[in-house]
Amino acid sequence: MSQLLKNTVYKYYASSCDQSYHWAGELIASLKPKSLLDVGCGDGSRLLNYLKHHPEKFWGVEGNPPLARAARERGMEISAFDLNGRWPYPDNSFDAIHSSQVIEHVHNTRLFLCEIFRALAPGGTAVLTSENLTSLLNLGAMVLGYTPFSSQNVCGWYVGNPLGLHASEDFPVDVSGVPLDDSSFSGIAGHNRILSVAQARDLFAKAGFTGIEVRSIGLMPLPRWLGRPLEGLMPRRGHWLLMRASKPA
Repeated sequence: MSQLLKNTVYKYYASSCDQSYHWAGELIASLKPKSLLDVGCGDGSRLLNYLKHHPEKFWGVEGNPPLARAARERGMEISAFDLNGRWPYPDNSFDAIHSSQVIEHVHNTRLFLCEIFRALAPGGTAVLTSENLTSLLNLGAMVLGYTPFSSQNVCGWYVGNPLGLHASEDFPVDVSGVPLDDSSFSGIAGHNRILSVAQARDLFAKAGFTGIEVRSIGLMPLPRWLGRPLEGLMPRRGHWLLMRASKPA
């Protein structure tokens, strides 16, 4: 059954994940920010591929040492700090803040969003992607008595769901530069809090954002040919969260 599920959903899973990155990258590029912060930038390549102009100030946050080095080599100003605490940037620093597949790795989600709000310039835009706790895929896992797919990554171990794409595997990203007892390890290598569409919308509003857009894509385990046309009709049941919000001018 596990192999059948993987064969059925993997292409849709991968393509809809890529679609979420594409949505975020295209949106950031369209804003043409003079100052940009990429939180969880990896090696910097993903967002850079979308930018048709280079911001005057392009900073990134990356806690994985090999990826941080690669981003610096691409000309980014890189910092590493605990995303569950205060950020080392002055108020109103950035026209745009991008963060893909990061918010689910922090446990102080409230402070994370408040720091994004504080660091954004008035009128600035935050663009985030994540996973959706109430996706069809996660709900199906719970009906079967298994851990939701989005929650099976426990500090780098995929456990609790034998149907998962990475069941019995370790985290695919090299975290050898971060010891297990380092305070950042759980965030770098695991998921701590998965949001739903409704919860993400409420959190952005509580943090003071306006112009809030939250929806989801990727209706696995439906096959791609059926799921893609239905995404617009089921905006709370896709597996990938797309989130956009603005700081009032």
